[in-house]
Amino acid sequence: MERKVTHEKIIEFHKEIAERHKEINGFYRFDLKEIEGKMRSGIKSPALLLLSHSSILSTNPNKTTNFNTRTISFLIIDNGGKLDNYIKHNEVLNATELIALDVISYCKRESNNSASFLYNLFDVANVRIEKVGPVFGTYFGWNVIYDIKNHESMVFDESKWDF
Repeated sequence: MERKVTHEKIIEFHKEIAERHKEINGFYRFDLKEIEGKMRSGIKSPALLLLSHSSILSTNPNKTTNFNTRTISFLIIDNGGKLDNYIKHNEVLNATELIALDVISYCKRESNNSASFLYNLFDVANVRIEKVGPVFGTYFGWNVIYDIKNHESMVFDESKWDF
């Protein structure tokens, strides 16, 4: 059985966003440990950095349908220059916030597109945006967090087990 939403589909969707948006110059996968260190060399910015999602499984009250709510988090960041250059930081925060809002509007559009994996799964009311920075030394921007909730069959497939 093919699942509608998978880790791979989430990665590909966000990679496509970074490739199509005219102001995003890079797409990167990263983990929280990297925030403590320096940015990798060769990063083009502004960049979209995608974390792996987390999930919460649930069942409706009458226990007839299962759901998988995935929380997706990505950063839109750019180099803010020297740490005491507050004018540059504000310019970067303004520009990256506008990009983040562009991405959210794209997700909203895709939630109405029956060919998209986000079809009927994305709700603007579930979006949170948090300022980040400085991270990786001198980068500033926004962490965009949103949930998508889809049916998850949870049907046991005996063929995948040796009993």
